[in-house]
Amino acid sequence: MTAKPAWYCLIVVLLLLLPLTAAGKVLRVVGDNNYPPYLFLGPDGQPRGYVVDEWKLWEKKTGVHVELVATDWADAQQRLQSGQADVIDMIFRTPEREALYDFTEPFATVHVGVYVDAGITGIDGPDALSGFNVGVERGDACVDRLHRAGVDSLHEYPGYADIIGAAQRLDIRIFCMDELPAAYYLYRLQGDTRFVKAFDFYTDEFRRGVRKGNTQTLALVERGMAMITPAEREALRRKWMGQRQDFAPYMRIVGYALLVAIGLGVALLLWGLSLRRAVERRTRDLEHLAHHDALTGLPNRRMLQFRLDQLTGQANASPLALLAVDLDNFKRVNESLGHAAGDLLLQGAAKRLGDAVPEHDLIAHLGGDEFAVLLASNVTAMSVSATAGRIQRALSEPYPLEGGEVVVGASIGVSLFPVDGRDGATLLRNADAALDRAKQSGAGDCRFYNRSLTDQASTWLQLGVKLRRAIQDGAFELHYQPQIDLRSGRVVAVEALLRWPDGEPDAMPEHFIPYAEETGLIEPIGEWVLEHAVRQLAQWKADGLPSFRMAVNLSPRQAVNAQLPLFLVRVLADTGLAPALLELQIAESGLMEHGAATTSLLHSLRRLGVALSIDDFGTGYSSLAYLRRLPVEAIKLAPSFLAGLPEDSGSRAIVGAVIGMAHSLDMRVIAGAVERAEQAECLDELGCDVVQGYLYADPMPADVFLDWYRAHPVCVVPATTDTPFQDA
Repeated sequence: MTAKPAWYCLIVVLLLLLPLTAAGKVLRVVGDNNYPPYLFLGPDGQPRGYVVDEWKLWEKKTGVHVELVATDWADAQQRLQSGQADVIDMIFRTPEREALYDFTEPFATVHVGVYVDAGITGIDGPDALSGFNVGVERGDACVDRLHRAGVDSLHEYPGYADIIGAAQRLDIRIFCMDELPAAYYLYRLQGDTRFVKAFDFYTDEFRRGVRKGNTQTLALVERGMAMITPAEREALRRKWMGQRQDFAPYMRIVGYALLVAIGLGVALLLWGLSLRRAVERRTRDLEHLAHHDALTGLPNRRMLQFRLDQLTGQANASPLALLAVDLDNFKRVNESLGHAAGDLLLQGAAKRLGDAVPEHDLIAHLGGDEFAVLLASNVTAMSVSATAGRIQRALSEPYPLEGGEVVVGASIGVSLFPVDGRDGATLLRNADAALDRAKQSGAGDCRFYNRSLTDQASTWLQLGVKLRRAIQDGAFELHYQPQIDLRSGRVVAVEALLRWPDGEPDAMPEHFIPYAEETGLIEPIGEWVLEHAVRQLAQWKADGLPSFRMAVNLSPRQAVNAQLPLFLVRVLADTGLAPALLELQIAESGLMEHGAATTSLLHSLRRLGVALSIDDFGTGYSSLAYLRRLPVEAIKLAPSFLAGLPEDSGSRAIVGAVIGMAHSLDMRVIAGAVERAEQAECLDELGCDVVQGYLYADPMPADVFLDWYRAHPVCVVPATTDTPFQDA
């Protein structure tokens, strides 16, 4: 076969490009805007990197104009799928994507790793990720890989910088990321010492992709890339990825040096190694002593100041709280029992602080009997008060010293960033000032630098004490409110509602439940509610009542507690109640807050046979696509939806649309807070399945409900709100 002349090849290329150039079209290329050194945004906001220069060469070779758009990875894929782009660059070929795209040959090999906070150990493979939230880039192949490995608790972010920012804020402590951008962003965002690669997850190859079936564009891209010479590619590689290093000469020098060292004698080598180990050990010891307290092993004032300056100096820094903690009556312990006993007490106090404070927050010993706690996540006046309460309770427990017990308390002063100071020195000074006020008011007090918050803190701390006493004394009660089937008028379920007959204003559920959620007390309270509600329904069945469901609300903390299914298995086994007769209600806002972790638990509960429903539907901004993936059987309309019924046409239209949507997904619709007969009639017309509210019955103690049920086996919508029931 004879070689074709150059003019012939040129004509072929021009003919191939004619469909594009004749119509005045361009080749639209999209890629990930945070993937250095391949493609990223420069300080001026314009795309830079190897890919930009490569497509400029492609454009020069082919004569076809290229429009390159650098955007976040999920948007890049959406643009290609919707026809807003012709080519996507730097994409892995996966089973999920092969249905959507055709791919070029590979042009680069990429390693992908899983990175963890340096304080986490034992993560050596995908199986070890169970129970952890893992950060991923939205649309990344990591998402599909992790799902295939059985990891469902994922937090998705627009880009790699967002992932590392979330990790530095401690929203996540594990993330999946390609090695090249990981090295770049960890160094640039000062996270290279805090996060380490736990294991290599997988290796894949970069390709370019087009929409499925667009073979003409695919062939054009491949031909244009083939025109770029090896010398031009090497120049691009040197510009963006550095000069290749030839290690052969260095290895020869090292070899000669080793021969010389061996010639000097084994004894000299061993002495050198021993000296080196001693120096390294001493260096580590000195570095640790420079930043930690010798007595307690906690970070010292210098380390605290460094961490404060680091956090407050960040752009868009999150709120912080600094707690100055001082042991009450410590001086008397030193004077009566001696400094050795005082040192033991300080070591015991340091350990208790570690148990009382979340592990990702910093505890420091500032000297003497003064400690400091830096809270850097979920900082609100309530959460800080809850932490202060845990600290005071932990430190006030008796300490075994000198064959007896010693009791000391703790006074606490609190300053908040940024309201009480915008740098570490100011926050420390103001926390000390608040601590002085706390000590002046008497031992065991907690004061905020902002005086207006101190009254709130005192109220919450007192509420915590009362709640713990109520749990110990069994002071809670359950009241039951029936849920009525609109078609038959029969009771199909009752909702168990927690009541605290304390008589004080803060004993209302809307006051004490948020605080219990913040302090973790909601978990023992929630278990008490579940167990007593299940036992009550089993007792009613034993008393001859027909089978209806017991609806129980789950708190957001319970909805992510992996031990909940085991607890329910035990309770259901003890009572003999069928799982289908228990319906767990999860607030929609809690679903949206915890995402994948809640979804995973819901599937576990559904496998037990327990019924699931979404409470307060319409307040959490969940999407229809998200709702379809949840194993729920019913939605309960938020009370705000019913407020305008039946008079307001807008409310009527919204409620009708929600009911239609739910029915299309084979879900029941429950309307709570029904207070007027007109509302019930309107809901009946719109196709609502079940209603509940004061129109039918108030929440009642168990014995009152039993009498009510026997008196009202069937309920119909009353003609007026003055006669709550009519027996059919």
